[in-house]
Amino acid sequence: MAEKGKKSRGKIMKRKVSDLCVLMLALFQLNASATAQSNTSTSPLNPAELSYKTLPANITVAVGEPAVFRCGVSPASKVTFTLHGSHGNHSLTCPGEPVNDIPQALYGSCQVKREELQAVWTMRGTSYSDDSTRVECQQQNHPDAPAAFLHVYDNGASLAIIIGCAIGGFFGALLVFGLSYTMLQRSETLQRCFRGDESENDDITIITKDEN
Repeated sequence: MAEKGKKSRGKIMKRKVSDLCVLMLALFQLNASATAQSNTSTSPLNPAELSYKTLPANITVAVGEPAVFRCGVSPASKVTFTLHGSHGNHSLTCPGEPVNDIPQALYGSCQVKREELQAVWTMRGTSYSDDSTRVECQQQNHPDAPAAFLHVYDNGASLAIIIGCAIGGFFGALLVFGLSYTMLQRSETLQRCFRGDESENDDITIITKDEN
């Protein structure tokens, strides 16, 4: 009986030791994974990648002229270029798909030039409503978001267009009137339409004189 008791105690001790080893191994693995995650999350970013290579600049154009805004970063990073205009907000993310707004003549694209990733907003034609349009560039994980503005001014071209349209309309009306008058003079059918009552009165007068 004593030998059986010793054997059972030995088995229990072995089970406890094996369970303790498994528990310690699991704790060690958890600690190693947590350490790896903390090292990954706290690893510093490369300063060369976390910088703007091309900052958006203020643009002044005459009404009707195009305007182009650019923002450049390192190709290894990601950038979001947002345009705030009178017709709403538009966001361009690079790398990513281009943005094409045909009604507003607005086009956004991503370009890679000389180890630089550029987000580009192109306004094919500006109007007075585009004045004070703002663009904002935000690089991923960068604390700063540089911005720029669009200023649209009148260079007198709009007034010249209005005057030209007015003069053109006046001469166009004169031309239509002259052609109508010429056609009326040359067309006997139109003359009969406009002088039908007079011819009937003349016929009645002639018949009356013959009877007398």
